[in-house]
Amino acid sequence: MKRFFTGLALLQQEQKASEDTEKEAALFLQQGLEHFVSQRCSKSWVEQDPSDPLSSFSTQFLRGLLTLGQLQQRDTLSEKAMSAEQVYHTVAVLTAQSVSQCVCRGEASGQLEWVLLDAQFALLQRLIQQGERQAKSAMERQSLVANRCQALTALIRLTSIAPCQELLDMQERACQLAVVTTPRDSHALCLLGLSQLAQYDNNPNSNRSKESITDACLSFQASIELEHKTQSGEPLEQLRKQKWWQDRQEAENKKAAKQSITQPAGVKGPSDTSAAKRGAKPGRGGPVQGRVAAAVTKAPAPAPPAPIRGGKAVRPPAKTPAARGRAEAAAKPDKSARPASNGTKLQLQASKSKQDCCPATVETAEEPAVAETVTAFSPINPSCHVSRLGLARALSRSADTQDQAKQLYQEVISMAPRVHDAYIELVQLLEPSDPQAAVEVYCRFPLKPVAEQSFDDAFITGEIVRMLMMLEQYDHPQLGPSLVAYGKVMGLSCIDKYIDILDGKFMTKLLMSVYARIHDRQEDDQELQDFFKFKCWI
Repeated sequence: MKRFFTGLALLQQEQKASEDTEKEAALFLQQGLEHFVSQRCSKSWVEQDPSDPLSSFSTQFLRGLLTLGQLQQRDTLSEKAMSAEQVYHTVAVLTAQSVSQCVCRGEASGQLEWVLLDAQFALLQRLIQQGERQAKSAMERQSLVANRCQALTALIRLTSIAPCQELLDMQERACQLAVVTTPRDSHALCLLGLSQLAQYDNNPNSNRSKESITDACLSFQASIELEHKTQSGEPLEQLRKQKWWQDRQEAENKKAAKQSITQPAGVKGPSDTSAAKRGAKPGRGGPVQGRVAAAVTKAPAPAPPAPIRGGKAVRPPAKTPAARGRAEAAAKPDKSARPASNGTKLQLQASKSKQDCCPATVETAEEPAVAETVTAFSPINPSCHVSRLGLARALSRSADTQDQAKQLYQEVISMAPRVHDAYIELVQLLEPSDPQAAVEVYCRFPLKPVAEQSFDDAFITGEIVRMLMMLEQYDHPQLGPSLVAYGKVMGLSCIDKYIDILDGKFMTKLLMSVYARIHDRQEDDQELQDFFKFKCWI
């Protein structure tokens, strides 16, 4: 334990650590990790006290291991030591186990979740960098990177961390990397659009808000256009119009020009540079979040430091990051990071699991510098309502495009009749100008039997009752069934005010029917008859 924290102390000195100091610190950190692993593998090992400095619940210990991974990315220690990937995998496994054992979701669990996200993001970086250096087939590399990007996106969506700018940036960069790897994957483009829309909703008045909402629309449009098409081929125009993609292309061109200048004459370059191009990460042309920028703008470069939470650029591993949220943390959080609006949280939770693809088709493709043709199995993009729902949300943010949004919401309702959000958001657009049409939209929702209805269903029935009562349509055929369903799911107290209004309008027959159906009795039941007499309904 002493050696481990001595290594951290060596890296946190004010002056920049020399190469020898970094090597010594890495050795101490490695020995601390080996001691921890040997204890865990011992037959006499018992469950650790969370207050133990070398416990898997200690954020400082886990972040020290991330620092070891940073050092090992530059091969600071000999080959006998654990590689950076092994260290990051160890951190991810230990942190995942600790998070699953946290009873309460508080600051401690939030810090552990940040460590888990950082470890997974570092593994994604390493996968992309190694894919460029190792002789792997393009299809294998694309599959590995795409799967890890989608897994990281799902992990961000399911985390209990409050939405903030840094979390949104990580989500967007992971989605961008997935699109860079498979630019014609409809699901990847849909996830990218959702992350861009979340960026806009987080701060609609920011300098990049217009760019975010425009890019979100383009991503959703590309996702819809690629439905029922293969994932092989050139990127769509909607993707090439986005600034982050253009910045990436510009960076690749500069890199290719530099390589052509430095390459000796007569030496033939690689026949297929597409894999290297896919590994290049996009940049925004300006300062972005530290660990995210390192992952997106310089993938081909020598291994960068592992990600550290905060808005500033990642510092060299002369200093070790401390626990998140603490005043003495070596990496200060970005001041711009703040809780997002409810709309942002909705967008973070809107990402859905990818539907099963249709059977793959066979397609032949010719390599640019290879005379023979090869057979590639390219999956078909399935049809999905999520892209249309996302595009409808993006278009609804502007008054000029709300009519298009209404049409898309109707399309989503036709494709997926039980998606509550489509009905709710369409009604929000319709109610100010046409409340009757809004009621009809809610009435189209396919409700289950009352005994099987959920709280989400109860929201729909409650809205039907509210709007019909507001319009004074007491004879509407949906008023009675909606009152019964809403009262049975949410309780009689939720409809007391409506009962008083109907009682004042002498709608006694409707009230008796509602009471009888809520209590699963006949209207002529003796107890109900006594109650109705007491209420002067009969």
